[in-house]
Amino acid sequence: MGSHVSRAAVPFVLVFALGCSTQFDPQPCSLDGDCGSGLVCEVREQAPVCVHAEDAPLIIGQSAPVSGTNQALGTGMKLGIELAFKEKNEMGGVRGRQLVLEFRDDAYQPDLAEAAARSLVDVQPMQAAPRCPTTSTPAVAGQAPISTTALARGPNAVLAFLGNVGTPTMVRSAPVAIETGTIFFGAFTGAATILRDDKAAGCRPYIFNVRASYAQEARATTEYFKKKGVGDYKHFISFDQNDSFGQAGYDGLVDAYRNVLGMFPGSADPTNPIIRFRYVRNDDASVPAQAAAAESYLATMLGADSANHTVGVFMTDTYGAGAQFIEELRRWQFASDSQQTSLNKATRLKLYFSNVSFVGPNALSDRLVAAGTVTTPTGAMPLTEGVVVSQVVPNYQSDSSDVVTAYNRLIAASGAQPGFTSLEGYVAARVFIAGLEAHKGPFSPEAMIKTFESLPDLSLGLGASSGFSEANHQYSNSVWGTSIQPNGTFRNLYFWSSGQAIQFFE
Repeated sequence: MGSHVSRAAVPFVLVFALGCSTQFDPQPCSLDGDCGSGLVCEVREQAPVCVHAEDAPLIIGQSAPVSGTNQALGTGMKLGIELAFKEKNEMGGVRGRQLVLEFRDDAYQPDLAEAAARSLVDVQPMQAAPRCPTTSTPAVAGQAPISTTALARGPNAVLAFLGNVGTPTMVRSAPVAIETGTIFFGAFTGAATILRDDKAAGCRPYIFNVRASYAQEARATTEYFKKKGVGDYKHFISFDQNDSFGQAGYDGLVDAYRNVLGMFPGSADPTNPIIRFRYVRNDDASVPAQAAAAESYLATMLGADSANHTVGVFMTDTYGAGAQFIEELRRWQFASDSQQTSLNKATRLKLYFSNVSFVGPNALSDRLVAAGTVTTPTGAMPLTEGVVVSQVVPNYQSDSSDVVTAYNRLIAASGAQPGFTSLEGYVAARVFIAGLEAHKGPFSPEAMIKTFESLPDLSLGLGASSGFSEANHQYSNSVWGTSIQPNGTFRNLYFWSSGQAIQFFE
């Protein structure tokens, strides 16, 4: 169960427990309230008994990149979760239980993420057939199965996963979690695969999402592009990572186009009706070739007539690749070359870039600000111009909701730099902790499912439709559009929430 303390990763918990606990005769219980002061109800040797709270820490697992090309993403999510855990622990924990984060660096590599998941659940191979279809049938075609036999939680398994980062990593780690009957909560990805579709079948109850989906971000972005005058599918471009993450964003964009602007004509490519340019994960050196291909597409568009063209670029990317792609296209657009003479790119073409929230908004902003400006016919243009990020948490620089206020106080006290990714980690952890607080009996993944499903809107400022239910395992359905300013700050552009009309602030 999640309350074991034999892990080498948490020696301070062990020392505290061994140094302060006293001998007593365990008493049977059903709820924490059945136990005396300083005691909680936990399962020991398959029976619920009262134990000292300090002997029952809640150990939560996370796998994310804190090394490699995309380390800012994992570093941010981990920081946000740690802020929330520290805040709760300093208030006495969950009825005396301390929250402990057991972390693994997966470097945004799927094989390392799977290995981390197996380690965190202390996986035990079984002889029976798998309980979940995602175990033996890979979620992504061409990948090896997670296992051809069932997998069980070992004695040192974490209670749950919280805030795992990435889609290509998730499709290898989430199947391990749910096959072993472990909750997979608040992942930093808006993908539909496994997390929001039916691939997991009867194992779906173990999955809880906090953030809005990529499909919802794509819908909000498409409505924004429409307002800016992006008129048809030929004026949409997808720049996406060549894996399950990029595919998730692209699928969301295609569906959003149909819902907002109508069906594609018969002349459109039936597989990829919107033109797309794909870079290699963890390889920013693959971006220039994709930028050159996009420039060729835009040049052909401009060469076909004498009209002005407004183009929306939907970016399912990470910060390094995204910043490079934007800079390459802007410098091409305003270059003093032969195409400028023949096509008049600088005045006939308007480009709007919108990145999904996973990009690492603050790292993207930092890189674009550092890249400087480009010379245009009307003067210097910051490379942040026309660059938007669809956020799944409020703007920490201007929002006054309780959760953002608490986050800003904690991040300031920590001495770390604030950011959207760490705010998302903090929000996910706050929702998770609320479920822990609501649960009164021994902690186990099975028992926690019903508790989370009964968790109402916590009034965190994430939109009116927030909350879980038995039929709904996604807490928030809201998207905040923000534009990057020349000084690197973020300005609110729009607010979108499922079932409500988009609100523009510009």
